[in-house]
Amino acid sequence: MKSHVLLLIVLMGGVVVARGAGPAKPDADLSPAQLEQKLVQFLKEGKQSEAEKLLFSHASAHRNNQDVVFLRAALTRSRFMVPEAFRLFAAAAELGKDTPRGKCATYVMDLDRRRNVEENFAALGKLVEANPEDIFLRWMIAVECRTFDKNRLGADHYKKILEKWDPGPSLVHQTYGNLLDNLQRYDEALVERRKAVELEPAGWSYQGLGNTLRAMKRFDEAYDAFRESVRLAPDNPVYWRSWATALMAERKFAEAIVKLQKAVDVDPQYENAWVCWGKCLESTGDNQGALEKYEKALKLDPSDDYALSGIARLKRQLEKAENPGKQASE
Repeated sequence: MKSHVLLLIVLMGGVVVARGAGPAKPDADLSPAQLEQKLVQFLKEGKQSEAEKLLFSHASAHRNNQDVVFLRAALTRSRFMVPEAFRLFAAAAELGKDTPRGKCATYVMDLDRRRNVEENFAALGKLVEANPEDIFLRWMIAVECRTFDKNRLGADHYKKILEKWDPGPSLVHQTYGNLLDNLQRYDEALVERRKAVELEPAGWSYQGLGNTLRAMKRFDEAYDAFRESVRLAPDNPVYWRSWATALMAERKFAEAIVKLQKAVDVDPQYENAWVCWGKCLESTGDNQGALEKYEKALKLDPSDDYALSGIARLKRQLEKAENPGKQASE
């Protein structure tokens, strides 16, 4: 979670600190065009963290330049930090709504507010094709494809990005891997996951690698990846739950429960962990324990269909067990 904290400090206009590095030293003589040129060079080399360090350290000197503000927004949105990116896109749009980047900012904001989704996707797609040299516009539609589960379209956009940027930013490889997983193109996804880990070894990149390896049923390798994800980010409950789901796939329910306990210790409000715990207990025949976990999950999210159906199912089974002579009404 430390990396997330550092990014938030950056977004609030503070000093950018890369892993193991001191504060950035802004070069006041860099023009916006020179800044973007250096930024793109970092991204082409796969150095997204270094690109962010450079960009955010110069932000205050160019706060009224649309290109600089838009690039800040784009890099922030690539990490799926939607509220922070939204504010930056709004600032970029205010600096000119009729430029390609001003239009892109507006379309992205509307999509993130779920406004006229198909209409805005179509408009953003036309904008991207009309400005093929601005790779950041393509990156933004690719990110939105991930948000709206437009997996095939998003994969096509990420492929085109990597035709220009090789190796490419860490978040390009990570999100491309997510889309390829959804398309069940696991061999291709694994290439992207390994590249993301190489470029930015972090809890999220190792979790992504573990997810792909789990889907490929390469469980021992997946466990190694999840182990590293929680070592790097022990306070993220999602990573503990991801590890647990891999264990559940091998019916290692006792071990999975240990990981789920870690998840809820970190965040007792993490509803998904309680659901998974209920699944583990139900799979081992502990219906009463499973019922309690599902009820806990339902309190946290009354709309959880799996918890609702699990509670109804287990109550019927427990009632039958208590009244073996009674005929079920259904």
